[in-house]
Amino acid sequence: MINFDEKRDFIRMAADHPLHFHVAGSGDAGRGICVNLSATGVLFHTDQPIATGTQVSINITPEYSVVSPFDADIEVLRCIPNGVEGEYEIAGKILSIS
Repeated sequence: MINFDEKRDFIRMAADHPLHFHVAGSGDAGRGICVNLSATGVLFHTDQPIATGTQVSINITPEYSVVSPFDADIEVLRCIPNGVEGEYEIAGKILSIS
């Protein structure tokens, strides 16, 4: 049995991979860094604020070919400044995985 202090249903895996995103219903797109990923959510940093409730398509392509690329549609749950000037922390709920 895995013992962890996390109060969530799924363990978050730390990640440090480039992430690309497209905001649904607009031409807005951007880049960021995936911070962590779980079976139901993702956390990433970017230089663009994205409003809570917005649906976004994300692509994470790891630097090493032994890990498969990851495409998903998410709903933004939280967007807050991450402590670095001009950067934001985006938390999203995974709606579907491609």
